[in-house]
Amino acid sequence: MSAALWRPLPWQQERWLELTSLVLQQRLPHAMLLSGGAGIGKRWFARALIAFTLCEQRSGYACGHCRSCLQLAAGSHPNAALLGVDGHLGLAMTPDSFAEQGLVHWQPDAERKRRDISIEGARSLIAKLSLASHYGSAKCAMIEPADLLNASSANALLKTIEEPPAGTHLLLISERPQALPATLRSRCQRIRFAPPETGVARAWMAEQGVRDEEALAFALGAPLRALALSADDGVAIRRQWAELWSAVAAGRRDPLSAAAAVDKDSVAEHLSWVQSWLAGELRELLSRAARAEQREALALMVQDVYDAQRRAAGNAQPQLLMESLFVRWMRLGRTALARAA
Repeated sequence: MSAALWRPLPWQQERWLELTSLVLQQRLPHAMLLSGGAGIGKRWFARALIAFTLCEQRSGYACGHCRSCLQLAAGSHPNAALLGVDGHLGLAMTPDSFAEQGLVHWQPDAERKRRDISIEGARSLIAKLSLASHYGSAKCAMIEPADLLNASSANALLKTIEEPPAGTHLLLISERPQALPATLRSRCQRIRFAPPETGVARAWMAEQGVRDEEALAFALGAPLRALALSADDGVAIRRQWAELWSAVAAGRRDPLSAAAAVDKDSVAEHLSWVQSWLAGELRELLSRAARAEQREALALMVQDVYDAQRRAAGNAQPQLLMESLFVRWMRLGRTALARAA
C-alpha cells in the first residue's frame, strides 16, 4: 500500500485544507459531489478525505497506523463503504478503492456484468448507513461513478441525502455530473476539480518516473490519466483516434469506415476520450475568440457525444453509435475546426 494514498495530490492542497477544516469543526457536508475530468484525482482525494475523517490519530493527514486506518487499508472498516457497478463493498486504501479480502455487503450476479449502479446495491448501502456507527465515529460512503446510478438507485438514495442519518457523509464522484438527476445534484455540495498547472503536473509525473509530455497532452493535462496512458499503448491509440476524427472532419475518411476502425470493446473509452478532446478544442476556440458558429458547432458535437455515452451505457449498438457521431462530425467538423478568419 502506497503511503501517498493517505494524502491529497500536490495540486489539491488548498481544497484539502478547506475540507479538513470542516471535518475538525464537525461541519463537513453530509453530501458532496466531486466533479471534474478523468485523471485529475477526484477518487484519490475522496479516499484521503474519508481516511482523515475516520482516523483516530489525525495530524494534517490520516496517520495510516491507528485501528481505523489499518481497517480502512484492508477494506474492512465498518464505517467506510464503496458503492459502484461492482456492488456495495468495503472501501479500501488502494488505487481501485477495494481490496480482494475486504468487506462485501452486496454484489450483482457474477454471470451478469452490470453497466450501472443497481437499486439493490443502493438499498444495501442505505440499510448499512441506517445502523449505529462503530467506534462512535462518522460513517462515510464513496459512490463512483455517480453518473452510473440508474433512475431507481438515484431515487432510492435521494431520501438518504435529504434526511441523512447523523454523522453520515456521502461522496459522489463523477466526470459527468450533468448526467445525475437535478434533484440529486441540487442536494449535494459541489466540489469542482480542475487539472493542475502544466509545470505542477510534469513535476509530479517526473516523481513517478515518467517524462512524457505527449501523454500529458492527450490526457488534457490530467496527470493520473497521463500516467496510465504512458504505461501501455494509450498514447499511440489516442494519436490514431485524433487522426481519425481529423480525417473525417477534413473529408479524408468516410464516417462508416471511421466507425468500423473503432474497436467495439473500446467504444466507452473512446467516447470518454472524444468528449475530453472536443472539450479541449472548444476551450481553444474560446481562447481565440472564434466565430459564434464555430463555437456552436463544437458545443453541439460535445452534447452529441454525451448523449452517445448515455446510450452506450444501455443497450445501444456500438457500431451504429459511432457511425451516427462520425456522420454528425463530417457535417460539423469543417466548421468546428476551421480557423477564425
